[in-house]
Amino acid sequence: MLKTVSVAGIEGQGVPFKKESVNLEEAAKIVSLGNLTWIEIVVDDIVAETPEILDRLGITMKASTLLSGYITEYEDAGDTLGIMVPFIFTGESRTQTSPCLIFMKKDLILTIHDDYGGKITKLYNYTDTLMRKLPQAPESWAERQTMLLFRLLDEVSETNFSVLRSIVERAEQVEIDLAGARQISRDLSLELSNMKRSVLSFLNAVWATHDIVRNLKYGDPDMISDDDDILEKFEVVLATLDRQIQMAENVLEVISTGITAINTESSNQLTKLIVWLTVAATAVLVPNTLATVFGIPDLHISYIWVIPILVIATGISVVVTYRWTKQYRVLPFGRRKLSRIRNKFRK
Repeated sequence: MLKTVSVAGIEGQGVPFKKESVNLEEAAKIVSLGNLTWIEIVVDDIVAETPEILDRLGITMKASTLLSGYITEYEDAGDTLGIMVPFIFTGESRTQTSPCLIFMKKDLILTIHDDYGGKITKLYNYTDTLMRKLPQAPESWAERQTMLLFRLLDEVSETNFSVLRSIVERAEQVEIDLAGARQISRDLSLELSNMKRSVLSFLNAVWATHDIVRNLKYGDPDMISDDDDILEKFEVVLATLDRQIQMAENVLEVISTGITAINTESSNQLTKLIVWLTVAATAVLVPNTLATVFGIPDLHISYIWVIPILVIATGISVVVTYRWTKQYRVLPFGRRKLSRIRNKFRK
């Protein structure tokens, strides 16, 4: 179901206009009246509803051509340019993507997305100011729609950057919880693994968007201006995406370090447990040996003597073991002292 259909653009006299909450038929009629028309459509199901929208607006490119892409897609059909870029959002402790479709014909830009494209909807609210800054001459149609496309891609990249900020905030909250007085029972390995997967998904989406912007700048599509000064604006988006990639890689490195530290700590705890179990086994070795000796059938020793001997032997063994291991109780279990003893023997 179509949620909203909004239209904005520049009339033949160079006057910006904006019409909200129109039907698709009315939007199709407006296309032929202005120098530039931007149709902004919010839908429930992009896959099911996009083909009908394209058919009513006279766009011959098939929606499946773009939607068949993994995260992004780029299709240049001469008189029609199709782009799919991702909106990144977080849900269920992981990062997901939602497609935003952009179709360009002469004097027409069509954007189709679901509710996750809120930033583009906000950009639509400022179209009056935006349209006044675009070239007004009829022959400058390519420059107008190229500059509008640049603003759309810039909004998409800025929207996606907020997801990385939310991941960083989650990581900082984990750090605050661990440093606080009240410790919360949680699976840190699972949380950090989810964060790592979220950052990797973010990186995949940003890299894919980066490739799309490069294709727009260097692919020389007919619907894009050839003016170098205008094409240079895409460098702004590319620079923004490069910074996002660099920051995401830094966050990924920090999270990977945290996962490694947790795994190391768990390994140290397990090693410590094994060592102390070995010490405990050594402590009971002496009374166990005495019990074995007293269990020989040919020895006729009264339990009156056996039990006290075993109790005393156990106590002495525990005391001796405790005093002997006391000097090695600093992890990594007296490695420096053991090294000194080994060096003495070598001398």
